[in-house]
Amino acid sequence: MHLLIVEDEKSLADTLRLSLEAHGFQPICAYSASEAWEALWQHPFDLIVLDVMLPEGEEAGFRLSREVRDAGFHQPILFLTARERLPDRIRGLEFGDDYLAKPFALAELIARLKALYRRGEMRPRQIVWRDIVLCVEERQVRLQDTPVRLTAKEYEVLELLMLNPGRVFSREDVLDRIWGLEFEPNSNLIDVYVGNLRTKLGDMIIETVRGMGYRFPD
Repeated sequence: MHLLIVEDEKSLADTLRLSLEAHGFQPICAYSASEAWEALWQHPFDLIVLDVMLPEGEEAGFRLSREVRDAGFHQPILFLTARERLPDRIRGLEFGDDYLAKPFALAELIARLKALYRRGEMRPRQIVWRDIVLCVEERQVRLQDTPVRLTAKEYEVLELLMLNPGRVFSREDVLDRIWGLEFEPNSNLIDVYVGNLRTKLGDMIIETVRGMGYRFPD
């Protein structure tokens, strides 16, 4: 489970990162809203743990959550903050998906993260783009109503991109998600798979973002 922790208190963020790593999570810390944006565009995350008060202001976390949604990021957001008044909790549940006040028990945080992750695993039954239909439940792809034979890994690469339209994935991101970094980061493996998918489904199916990676068009 890949987490983005947005917390301006560096010692707390780093302690939380180490504690969650010990429980099998893969967290990355950002200490401001601007650092959070940079991380969101560079790495794939399953969940966001977000403080309300950040260097950009006392309401910066609420603003960031709205902007994240407006930008097309749909990861569940858990607010983790010292602001525990009822109006703040209500706003947190309006702008995010869960709200946990500090101080908190690590076991409760982990339980809430796992619950959000299960909720975030819900996927559409199919994705339609032009003449291409990706059937998520059957793990099948059709082009102009004709089934297209893909290898298991070709399908997984295509599904990752199509489930996140417009989002740029670096080669390392794709390797991490699908192969678990079993290959060298500078491997051209992803380029080969993208080439195979373009051959089978058309050159427009995956866009190359120079110097960054690949994305499925909006």
